[in-house]
Amino acid sequence: MKEKAYQSKPLLTKREREVFELLVQDKTTKEIAGELFISEKTVRNHISNVMCSVCKDIGDRNLMR
Repeated sequence: MKEKAYQSKPLLTKREREVFELLVQDKTTKEIAGELFISEKTVRNHISNVMCSVCKDIGDRNLMR
């Protein structure tokens, strides 16, 4: 069985990737907000979106097995 390209669009948005990259550098929510000129609530929303996207992607991959 031939596999199609898994996704046609990126898993994360540009901003979600920016937040995630700062998060893995051990930056706090407050530091990320200051660096990206967004609110801490927005940072938390982006982190939540990243986690949901990653978990959904893992679940989708498991279903394809």
